[in-house]
Amino acid sequence: MRHELESVVLRKPEPHDVEPMYAWKNDPGIASMLGGFTTGYARADLVKWVEFHRSAPDEALFMITNTDDKAIGHVGLYKINGRAGSAEFAILLGDRTEWRKGIGRTCTRWMCQYGFEQLNLRRISLEVLATNERAHDLYASLGFVGEGRLRQAAYKDGVFVDVIVMGLLRGELRT
Repeated sequence: MRHELESVVLRKPEPHDVEPMYAWKNDPGIASMLGGFTTGYARADLVKWVEFHRSAPDEALFMITNTDDKAIGHVGLYKINGRAGSAEFAILLGDRTEWRKGIGRTCTRWMCQYGFEQLNLRRISLEVLATNERAHDLYASLGFVGEGRLRQAAYKDGVFVDVIVMGLLRGELRT
């Protein structure tokens, strides 16, 4: 499954994605912005990660690649619950040279549209560190609404950090 967006392509994870992921997932600067994400991944763990996420029945995960098929991140819906019509959203744009180009916005919007239109979801939720203001502002600008605060729910750089829970219902996505 391959989806071409404005400046990137979304496709299923492949074994050759392990090398770029190894760099991102072991970058302390990237890990500090993401909840539940730590450094210290071994390549063998990432090989298993790729295999697991290629076929997980309750996920819609895509690698974000440039037009030359170089992996620059991944985006997905996790814990898809068809009965409740809900899923959890997450994105990682690991290639710092691709930051601030609108790729995160494009992929987030597309993934939400995909969830509502193709998977028939009615609700998409996410968690974002309270310290990651840029991500929070992006999600809010797309229509996600703050639904709660998990106090000191993450531990980053030696400090406990609050986590903001946000949700988006079908019909609320802003374009």
